Amino acid sequence: MANIKQIGMAAGTFSVALGIGFVMQNGDALASRFGAETEHQVAPFADSGAPSEELAADVTAVTPDEAPIETTQAGVLAIQTPSIEEPSDAARAAVILPEAAKVPARQDSPVQLATLDANDAIEIETDKISEIEMSCAPEMTATASFAASVAVSVIAPCYTETAFTIHHQGMMFTAVTDVDGVADLSVPALAEVAVVIAAFGDGEGSVATTVIPDFASYDRAVLQWQGDTSVMLSAYEGGADFGDTGHIHVGNPGDLSRVSNAEGGYLQRLGNNAIENALIAEVYTFPTGMMNGESDVVLVAEAEITGANCGQELSAQSIQISPTGQPSALDLRMVMPECDAVGDFLILQNMFEDLTIAMR
Repeated sequence: MANIKQIGMAAGTFSVALGIGFVMQNGDALASRFGAETEHQVAPFADSGAPSEELAADVTAVTPDEAPIETTQAGVLAIQTPSIEEPSDAARAAVILPEAAKVPARQDSPVQLATLDANDAIEIETDKISEIEMSCAPEMTATASFAASVAVSVIAPCYTETAFTIHHQGMMFTAVTDVDGVADLSVPALAEVAVVIAAFGDGEGSVATTVIPDFASYDRAVLQWQGDTSVMLSAYEGGADFGDTGHIHVGNPGDLSRVSNAEGGYLQRLGNNAIENALIAEVYTFPTGMMNGESDVVLVAEAEITGANCGQELSAQSIQISPTGQPSALDLRMVMPECDAVGDFLILQNMFEDLTIAMR
């Protein structure tokens, strides 16, 4: 990054807008800031919407009305009287034939119908539809993992190589299933009780929850956006300058060994850039509860001025979580400098609070 010019800028007008919890309550609102979804739902957090909105769409089977068969039988009674003497009307009225003398109505042989009842056929068809729906419904598991993260597994056999949105505490990013409809992800936890939602574009999805026992040991900062905006999250540890080893960013993310050895933090980028207008999130994790000495971390959002974004509006959002679980969020909207500044970087100030860790 030689000969890079940095331009410090205040981040303009901010609005506190942290989306927390279920995708149907908050995912849509956050997605609308980015012009997204979900479908993913992911999201948007349709849903999916899994959610969301319900993550799973109800399917109503429409069946034809049964047409009851009405059978009408008619009997004919023929009475012949002698022709020698015609009885009077009074005599005719007085003659009452006993039931045994009446001629029974002629009945045709009954038609033998199939024994399968229409209701039985409808129930069989409905059962088949339900089985298909159940087998296609995405499933998800969530397990607490290293460094206060969530190991997420999405199993969706009817959604092979399909994009979906992961929602977690206001953070959203685009993921894709493989040829078997499976996606295994590591999601940094933003809450001690972590609720993770996978939302597909047609409203289907799933939700999983797990408890993060070591959540209180970490600080986390998130910068998220949609599409190719050339923004990034930077953490300057221990007084590092731009491009130094202690400048943690997507080009120098560090690794989990820095956390386990209490040397510093690391950065993880979430989202699939191969998807058009994908939701992307960068998450910086710092092991606050494991540090034994003093440490300062300056957190900033930076944007490179490129030919694609110069003179265009830029949108992004920051989320910051302290070990106490107190969240804060800011939305950023600004117009990038003109194209004669291509190659320079903007430092978007006040998007995050710096970390100051005192000696224990």
